Amino acid sequence: MVHATPCEVPWRSAWHGVVRHRASSTVGKVVVVATVAVLLVVLAWSSSRLDQHPDADQERDDLIYLPPTNFLRAASLGYQQALADLLWFRAISYFGRHYRSDRVYPWLASMCNAVTDLDPRAEYVYRFGGVILPWEADRVDDGMDLLEKGVRNLPESWQLTYMLGFSYYFFGDDLAAASRTLRTASFLPAAPDFVARLAAIVDAAHQGPSRAVDFLTELEGRNVSGEMREVIRQRIRELSLSEDIDSLEVAAQKFQDRADRAPTDLGELVGAGLLAEIPVEPFGGQYVIDPASKHVVSTSGHKPWRLGSSQLREAFLKARGPRN
Repeated sequence: MVHATPCEVPWRSAWHGVVRHRASSTVGKVVVVATVAVLLVVLAWSSSRLDQHPDADQERDDLIYLPPTNFLRAASLGYQQALADLLWFRAISYFGRHYRSDRVYPWLASMCNAVTDLDPRAEYVYRFGGVILPWEADRVDDGMDLLEKGVRNLPESWQLTYMLGFSYYFFGDDLAAASRTLRTASFLPAAPDFVARLAAIVDAAHQGPSRAVDFLTELEGRNVSGEMREVIRQRIRELSLSEDIDSLEVAAQKFQDRADRAPTDLGELVGAGLLAEIPVEPFGGQYVIDPASKHVVSTSGHKPWRLGSSQLREAFLKARGPRN
């Protein structure tokens, strides 16, 4: 007769535990491999669809570049965070590629929305889209919609609330919403003093693109990517040039009203006391009066940057006077 030793049952239990662990590990690996395979299929599908429609106009509900969010959630097999991260890397790659080439981004808003549908608390996506969509991609409404989504999902974020309030102020024609949103931002934890100052400014009066320069300068000082910082700096230079030329045009018109002739050069405006000095052109050129049109131009070839069709933005351009 063979007698079982006291260690026999624990050994069998341990062996069965190993089997179960290996089986569980195997199942986990299969799930991960299946998930990665599905993600690759999703990306391959979206790329092929994009290749088939390179020039198609994007409709808000017709996502050619990405499948609908419900499909993405199902395809993630519960790994929504992993899929969100993968799509975010894809979005950044897409932005960088087009920023270095045609600077046209028809799918960027959809990509940012897909990522934040899968990961609603991805604050960095809202911040990125809230700047790039209106300032670089010329998609003001998409940028504001994304910020509104971010504030709904992250109401404790003073940065998103501040960015949304500024967008209401600068891009929209809704000073009441801007004031209300900026006041909310100023009371959120860790909100710096300049948020309350901007709220007070909005309550007081329209301030013009110089306020946009202040806003972008503040964003530039924060932790942003290299390409995003490059976009911000480019917009600061363009806004500065626009403000300079508009101010110089106002001074030139005053000179013409006084002297009954157009100035021949900008030095006459300084000599007449209409300007303290000729501003420094931000792109390395010089401001001059074009002899043919009699308007102020830049020798760098850059022209004033106009921000779309907002009534508030148009009011900014008309209301500004000479800058001291």
